[in-house]
Amino acid sequence: MTGIRPTKLLWMGAVTGYLLGRNLAFRHAPGLANGLMRLGNVTGRGSDAEGEAALDYFEGVVEDYERIAAHAGVCEGDGHEAALFGGRRVLELDHGNTRAVAMLARLRGAFSVDVYDSIDLQTRDPSRLRALYEDLLKRAGEDPSRVDALLDGVRAHRDAAALKASGRRFDVVVSRAVLEHVRDLKSLHRELREVTTDDAVLIHKIDLRSHGFEWDHELDFLLFPERLYRSLTTHIGEPNRVRAQGYLDVAQQYGFTPVHVSATRRISAERVAKLRDSLAEPYRSLSPEVLSVLGIWLVLVREGHPLARSAKAIDLGSIPAAPSGMAPF
Repeated sequence: MTGIRPTKLLWMGAVTGYLLGRNLAFRHAPGLANGLMRLGNVTGRGSDAEGEAALDYFEGVVEDYERIAAHAGVCEGDGHEAALFGGRRVLELDHGNTRAVAMLARLRGAFSVDVYDSIDLQTRDPSRLRALYEDLLKRAGEDPSRVDALLDGVRAHRDAAALKASGRRFDVVVSRAVLEHVRDLKSLHRELREVTTDDAVLIHKIDLRSHGFEWDHELDFLLFPERLYRSLTTHIGEPNRVRAQGYLDVAQQYGFTPVHVSATRRISAERVAKLRDSLAEPYRSLSPEVLSVLGIWLVLVREGHPLARSAKAIDLGSIPAAPSGMAPF
């Protein structure tokens, strides 16, 4: 921790205490802790949005998947014509507190949608969910009475065993702000390898920011020694701190080929240089180009997809910005 100012060391001590307390709560009273999260609506996609903002959020999520798929060239056309979901068996990682994204994927023609989340955080207010789903269908010009029929094609799985036992193999896997919270990325990719088709497409939006754990710099959360940080987050979903290259490496290790990577957020190399020498390892040894990337879109394909054979090596130092027109959240 050489070169860290006393005020920042005090902040690090406060964060350590917070993480320790939260981790102990989830370790020894997980039911209570999860219940409080659900009641407080502190997790789940679009949790801060209500009314029209909530509709914008869920529509934006689904449309982003379609746009990035078209931009990456994994399916023909643009927008709804990209046929990302049409006729596909879709797996959504971490559906949050609604199944709105799953329903919209079904509306766009998905044969089925399965959701995989180890914690059941779906809102326990059925009237609120029903109103959200019906409003989404109305906005799309669809009969709101279709809610039940669309959701009938959605199944939930709470662990890898249940997912594998379903016997389904998925053509498309999607996630948004999920992978950065996965503690064991190797296990997840091993599971995905077992349940995806040979020509599957996987689309991930990965948020590499601090998630609030910063004092006065975007990389402050990388100051904590790796062993300490992991011991403080064994039972909570705080960011795993894996940098962009790590996601590419683990994907390729399990047979997934990156065909598109773009940066959703960056800071300057000069900004990185202000803190880099104080970062814990292995982060201090990473290049400024890698450390500057604070979010990515990542599109992967299995070996049977046509793009797998023509994919080029990706240099994170020169990846482009994400396509324009994507949702701002």
